Amino acid sequence: MRWLMRSGAEGDRPGTRAEVLMVVLATGAGVIESLFPRPVPFMKPGLANIVTVAAVARFGMLTGLRVNLLRTAGAALVTGSLATPTYLLSLFGGIVSALVMGAFRRVLSVTGMSVCGSISSLWTQLLAASMLIPGLPAGALLIPVSFWGFLSGVLTGIIAFAMLVRGFPWTGGKGVDSQGWAE
Repeated sequence: MRWLMRSGAEGDRPGTRAEVLMVVLATGAGVIESLFPRPVPFMKPGLANIVTVAAVARFGMLTGLRVNLLRTAGAALVTGSLATPTYLLSLFGGIVSALVMGAFRRVLSVTGMSVCGSISSLWTQLLAASMLIPGLPAGALLIPVSFWGFLSGVLTGIIAFAMLVRGFPWTGGKGVDSQGWAE
């Protein structure tokens, strides 16, 4: 797990205070989000992902991955869903989302990065769910899931960008410019 702690060319390494704040915010958003009704487990608004998008954009993929892993585990502990299929879907989706957003971090805007992360997360969760639930009509769900991923990714990206412009994570760091690049 030592690789998870390296920052290298990832960007600025956040301080412990900033990273803890991001995990707490993302966990809180995830717990609140779990209270919303949803038609299928992996179709939720993505409130917790706002913090992950901002973390990847501001600090890089590894920070976003750490925030996602800790947020997923923290929210699962609070909601009592640790070691359940719902937790696994969230975990797999969060890992893939952070990796995809990190890959597109320097290529796309914050909103574009968020859309890619959202869609990849939902596709990963749909694939995992189809392996866990025999007979799940994954093919029939692909278009609605993609549409939902686009909508939630745009909303998440816009909110994350607004937070970044205002200096997220609000611990004394700089914000981003109008293109979504860390200053």
